[in-house]
Amino acid sequence: MGQQVVVDLKKIDLRDDPQLLSPPRLATLYQCATSVTVLDFLPRAEVDGTVVLSAPVGFPLPVGATLALPGPLVAAQTVWARQRHSGLTSNWSQPQQVRDHTVDYPAGPPRPQISPTPVFVCGARTGVDNLLGGGNIWITADGSEVGRVNGCAAPRQGVNVNPLFLLGQHVRAQFELCGDKSPLSLEHIVQQGPTPLPTPGMDTFYEGGEQLHITGIANGARVSVSRGSSPAGTYRCWGGSLLVAFSPPFSAGETFSASQQLCPSDPSSPPGTGTPQPCSALPVPGVGPLQGGDTSVSIMDSVAGAQIRVYINNTQAGLGSAPRVGLNRPVAAGDMVHVVQSLPPACPARLALQITVACVDPPLGEDPSALDLFPVGFDEYADGPVRGSVYYPAQDDGQGQPFHTRLGGTGRVPIAFMAHGNHNPADPSHLGYDYFQNRLAKMGIIAVSVDCNALNGPFGGVSNIEDRADLIIDSIRHFQILDGDAQSRFFQRIDFARLGLMGHSRGGDAMVTIPDVLPPIGVTIRAVLALAPTNFRYWFRLPTIRPSGYAFMTILPAADGDVVDNNGAQFYDHAAPGPYKAQQYVHSTNHNFFNRRWVANDGVTSVVARGQHERILDVYGTALFRSRLLGHATHAHLDGTQLPSGALTSLVHQSLAYETAQTIDDHEDGNGIGFNSLGLPTAQSGGAIADEFPFDQVAGAFNQSFFGLSTGMVMQARETGATFTSTVRSLDLRRRELWVRTAEVAERVLPPDATGFSLGLDDGKIIAWVDSDSVGGVPRPFLRPSRMKTMLKTLRFRPACFLAEQPALRIDQIQKIHIKYDRPGRRALAFDDLQLVKQP
Repeated sequence: MGQQVVVDLKKIDLRDDPQLLSPPRLATLYQCATSVTVLDFLPRAEVDGTVVLSAPVGFPLPVGATLALPGPLVAAQTVWARQRHSGLTSNWSQPQQVRDHTVDYPAGPPRPQISPTPVFVCGARTGVDNLLGGGNIWITADGSEVGRVNGCAAPRQGVNVNPLFLLGQHVRAQFELCGDKSPLSLEHIVQQGPTPLPTPGMDTFYEGGEQLHITGIANGARVSVSRGSSPAGTYRCWGGSLLVAFSPPFSAGETFSASQQLCPSDPSSPPGTGTPQPCSALPVPGVGPLQGGDTSVSIMDSVAGAQIRVYINNTQAGLGSAPRVGLNRPVAAGDMVHVVQSLPPACPARLALQITVACVDPPLGEDPSALDLFPVGFDEYADGPVRGSVYYPAQDDGQGQPFHTRLGGTGRVPIAFMAHGNHNPADPSHLGYDYFQNRLAKMGIIAVSVDCNALNGPFGGVSNIEDRADLIIDSIRHFQILDGDAQSRFFQRIDFARLGLMGHSRGGDAMVTIPDVLPPIGVTIRAVLALAPTNFRYWFRLPTIRPSGYAFMTILPAADGDVVDNNGAQFYDHAAPGPYKAQQYVHSTNHNFFNRRWVANDGVTSVVARGQHERILDVYGTALFRSRLLGHATHAHLDGTQLPSGALTSLVHQSLAYETAQTIDDHEDGNGIGFNSLGLPTAQSGGAIADEFPFDQVAGAFNQSFFGLSTGMVMQARETGATFTSTVRSLDLRRRELWVRTAEVAERVLPPDATGFSLGLDDGKIIAWVDSDSVGGVPRPFLRPSRMKTMLKTLRFRPACFLAEQPALRIDQIQKIHIKYDRPGRRALAFDDLQLVKQP
């Protein structure tokens, strides 16, 4: 992330633009919608649009403003919106074309999600997620409707409940757009609420503010709020927190209180109280990733109701509010951006968050595992030794449910098989990935987990891996039989031309083996995920399998106490991208916590909680399978173009290669360090010491911290400024990026500070440099007891970043690429796979 510091506004000269007001943003629009959801407007602005009547709105958080339309939207309409505030009128928002939801969701609207849960007795309001804006949402209790909103917000809507929920009722939600009904939500049974109810809390609020954020609310409670001795109102809350608007603004010395109640006959909670903090204590907002080319700033944390101003190189470029502020021009790498928040007119900003814009700082995108379209059925299957569990899109949730009729009517459905590794045969290890199977089934992918317990125990070797592969293939054959059986729920449902494989530990080894031994049985493997895999062939000094013909990905837990060699790196190094290969090296994770039946913590260092392990598999695993089995653009979460939300991405060090990339040097050509893979000369200057080494546990390695199976370059420096140069001859980077895998190298002691380098593009007259810290930074070795691990990750260098540093650079006529060690000290750096990649 770009460097961020807090600065005093008195020490910088920020120039305001008194005419500037950022446009608002529209949620995705669909045909038949009777409302639109508008986001990012200033508090108490007026919003209008091409199909929206002018209307005053309240506050942008928590869910924007949902405005009723004079008539339903029609597909292919183009819609804009703008806002007015304090005499200013913004530009129009980006135009958005109304979509037909049946194109995006051919099997029907997404399944609504009741959130939060659980649902409590006497609950008076319920939140529903996963909605298409402008449709209709309703809630039932024991089949009777108890709440409805027509023209709902997107993606979340609160629904008042009348009569209040009763203990033991079965609660579900359903959504409709254009007369097309969604599946019913997951069923929730009304539970007894917490006793006693907790005291509500209040986020810090400030003089001049107009919104109070009350926290600690039980789901469905009614919250009574007072300002001093005067009641301000009672509000139904769907749980967690509540934002309450006030007028006039908060003043010094006032006291606010809030209590909550579920059942009218029950006592209220003790009151929580709060007093506004002085305006002088108003903090800076929290800001998400910001990289060259961005046209908006994501606000991750701000005071409720605050106005946000953004300045680029000291000149105002945006005025808006959370969660996003649009800019009147894109930022460039190296720009100085200041972000301030204020509560006008009483509370101006005192501090600014100062950000140096990075070359590459990927934006936070969607959670790829959050696609929720269908109920999930599950079952066990058994045919002699061929057995396991299956999760699939169903008409409703539960064991043995019929297959989802409408999805089946759209065509055959992809299938993914998964397999566990070695463990106590008494434990049903194949049941340990139910959470991941459930995620895939919700998306429309049949997910099978093969029971390999018969092959577990103290024995091992290559034959054990091959036996596992055969057992998995037998399960594939079993489902082919079910697909041809008119009495099966899977009859003519399965698309074996879209088949994915996921294996853990020895299961990962087996999944990599399957494409090499699979007989011609009419299946096409599109993706293989090897989670913490073994590589018995390597251990027995046999050639490692070269994954090819499919997208390969490995997830490697750095603190793995079982597969200590992180053998998946060997598969990654040998894989041929088809159309890509990916590696996720995850710090502070162990081997076992990806399987719910493997309870022991095998981590050799401190590790994150089991739930965070599961989120890693959920997020990156679904990104892979959605990309290759469903054709979604989720590969962006694997190549570093976007950060997937919902996981600890700061722990993940990614590598990725595309088959369409042009290799400049991968050091595999056997032509020595003096030539690159183009057959063109290289040079070393300024005290550089660089040579090629096996990145492997062999005698000729640079040191014993490498655990891959490739050849790469290790560069050292006698002095700062040491440079390695690779000739390329008139390379055109106008619409392509330079990618290079790199890592810091150490062996016994991890230095206290990180290191890095600069990459230079040379057109024969000008050299433009971009620092590695500006594209994500060089990964540090992972220190384990008794051993250090050097694991490379891919850094992306974008052409715009070089042009920001040297606008006169002829980006289409690059003659040489330079790697310069410009840090103090003589640390070693590893490099591999310098490639030219078409920009996403």
